[in-house]
Amino acid sequence: MNHSDQTKEIKYPRKTFRSSGKVVSDINSLLEELRKNANKGIQLGSGGSKIQGLINCDLYNSEADVKADATNLEMFDDDSIDYIESHHMIEHLSFTDTESALTEWHRVLCKGGLLVLTFPDMTSISAEWIKYSLIYPLMPHPDHLDYIVKMLVGSQEHDGMFHKNAFDIRRMSRILAKHSFRVEYTYCKYPKRPTPSRLVIARKAN
Repeated sequence: MNHSDQTKEIKYPRKTFRSSGKVVSDINSLLEELRKNANKGIQLGSGGSKIQGLINCDLYNSEADVKADATNLEMFDDDSIDYIESHHMIEHLSFTDTESALTEWHRVLCKGGLLVLTFPDMTSISAEWIKYSLIYPLMPHPDHLDYIVKMLVGSQEHDGMFHKNAFDIRRMSRILAKHSFRVEYTYCKYPKRPTPSRLVIARKAN
């Protein structure tokens, strides 16, 4: 069974009436299975977190398998990849580069290939900002407000750590659809990290 056939049978983790810990555990298991069954998969923006079984690509980290700009995957042929995974990288791309990247990812993915993304969830971050702004006069937490700003704009230690874009599920779904990707699954508390994060799994439609 090739990867394109296997993806049609994906049983996504149930989200309703379940703890986030159980859903996250199931998502971890699902991603491990998808990676294992990929004929050829890549991770974009790998940083220092390499994923076994995937070709780990990064523009800034020397530990990556391939030095690659996410907007230019010229080292990969058309329809040659069946699985792309990228964690908290797409928000570092400008509006123009996001469009270029999604065009390029669509080019290298085979029909039916999967795109797995995680990114800061704009709706959740905005709710955090409003909540702490409202309680600030009674319980000042300036450090936490500063951290919420970093959730939005990045930690900014170097050029690769600036956020240049922002998404919630509505905006991400619309942008992916524009590039012929269909969202099949999403979850708002993955991965577990201080910044509220959202997972999206989308399929190349054509």
